[in-house]
Amino acid sequence: MSHKAEADATESIAPQKRAATASLDRARVILECTPPLVRHREKALAILEHALRGYTRYDALSVPDIQDGGEFGRTVQRVGNLEFGRWLQDRVQKPLCLYKVAVASDAAGMDAWLSEAATMGVSDVVLVGGDSSAKDLPEGHLAVGPASKIARRAGFRCGGVIIPTRRREFASRPASRDELPRLQDKIHNWGVSFFTTQLLYEGEWMSCLLLDMARQLPKEDFPKIFLTFSPFVCEEDLDFAMRALGVYVPSDVERTLRGARNMAEASIAQLTLVWERLSTFAGEIGIPADRLGVNVEYLNTRNPRNVRVAFELAEEFGRLMGVKA
Repeated sequence: MSHKAEADATESIAPQKRAATASLDRARVILECTPPLVRHREKALAILEHALRGYTRYDALSVPDIQDGGEFGRTVQRVGNLEFGRWLQDRVQKPLCLYKVAVASDAAGMDAWLSEAATMGVSDVVLVGGDSSAKDLPEGHLAVGPASKIARRAGFRCGGVIIPTRRREFASRPASRDELPRLQDKIHNWGVSFFTTQLLYEGEWMSCLLLDMARQLPKEDFPKIFLTFSPFVCEEDLDFAMRALGVYVPSDVERTLRGARNMAEASIAQLTLVWERLSTFAGEIGIPADRLGVNVEYLNTRNPRNVRVAFELAEEFGRLMGVKA
């Protein structure tokens, strides 16, 4: 993308007024709800509505922007995240955060999407880049930085995504690039103020990245970070997360999960342990407690047990962190 195109993109949307909503800055637990495929809409929404009635110990909802063609190489129709977000707002009175894959949009598309989000009272958006920075974007499409500038000019708080396995020091493991400079660029040059993470099933990678951040960022610049967790209820979940989503699951954890009599219970135990270790370590290295939260998501919109167990995990985190029901 040329510098002129980036400059033009930043001028494409003017500041707007919209209904005020609470931001994620004080949130501790976010529940991420996945838009279902259109052909599964009726069943998936019925499952989700039942869970929304039964569990309330979380602070906010978020909705991802899933690009099935780019992420999974398939052509399917999925309920759009704006439409799905409205459905959630009709049922739950909690702040809503929306994801947007920036690289799938040009400036006009981003403008239109932000305008719709504004009418919904959304204050927070998470802007997602491509699967590789080495790939050239289609002509006119937006990188995360210019997209965040557009959104901030429109009055939104912008978030990004942390992939701790990019940390350069562990290049012999999944890492191949250094994540810290990416975060610094997003924070200092593009005004990103909070992050969610790739799905976590161990704490070493994230601990090292938190230490890097604590050393390099002034406390006043330290962003809010929501550690993302998703419980597995069966081996298909585990296989999908590792193969399709690139989730790093250490071999000992994988053996424990596959050998468990109840994978859901074993998964919840592992994830709460990872949270306890990371939150304790963050405190020991001087990261303020209010800078860490959790983001809980589910992998299968059609599996009632998968959705329910994710809500149970969010409820457990809510109890641990003092979120009122």
